[in-house]
Amino acid sequence: MATTFIDDRDSPFENDLKSLYDVIKERMEELEKKNLLHRLVYVGKLREDFCSSQEEIGHYYDNFFKNLHNSLQGEGITGLLLLYPKHCAHVVETSNEKITEVVRDMQKSIEKQEGPLEAAKILVISHDVPERLYNQWTHKILDIKSANLDLYEPSEAADKLVTDMLSQFLHLGTYLAKQPKLNFKNALDTLHEKVPEHLPQQDVINYLVENDTTCISKPVEYLNTYQKPIKVVLDSELTWPMPVKLFPYN
Repeated sequence: MATTFIDDRDSPFENDLKSLYDVIKERMEELEKKNLLHRLVYVGKLREDFCSSQEEIGHYYDNFFKNLHNSLQGEGITGLLLLYPKHCAHVVETSNEKITEVVRDMQKSIEKQEGPLEAAKILVISHDVPERLYNQWTHKILDIKSANLDLYEPSEAADKLVTDMLSQFLHLGTYLAKQPKLNFKNALDTLHEKVPEHLPQQDVINYLVENDTTCISKPVEYLNTYQKPIKVVLDSELTWPMPVKLFPYN
């Protein structure tokens, strides 16, 4: 009698078939692994007694981001820090958790005087950004002095100044992304010569930092709004004597 062998690969009951539970589980795991990208843009006033050179401020953030990357999982950190003689403009692209830590470091620097910032204003925090503007994080020292910063009077509203500065960062990131990797350092060093229109002006930065405007917020305001628990006072808590429940609940 001939013996018939059944190939398990042709069997409809093979072991490697996935159940609906397996498919749903894999999809859930993929969603959990997906990290959304967020972008923070802020301007600040540098503390004069923090360090002896602007290069040390660049090293401060470089070490801070390395420690942050090692302590928190998620998206890497990219962006650009522009260092002026007395001010800075900074864009950071990473996960929401790391952006929160950056804001906390800003507030710590302002409140406890333990960092490079004397004052700062958040221009925008964009959530679920589709793609990065910058391929890496770096800093650029702009030794461009501007006289009479306090005498600057804008001809446009503060929200228009913020929109223009965000647009400058957008064009700046696009310009740097088009540069070859071998020419990136040279492109970064010649920003004030090649694309000066893409660099935020010091007098505008100083105006936004020093003046209270409703379109931007301080780091402490952001932390109080999004990090502290919401305190809800019910009407029953303001009534005395306290209302008695008509029906018992277990």
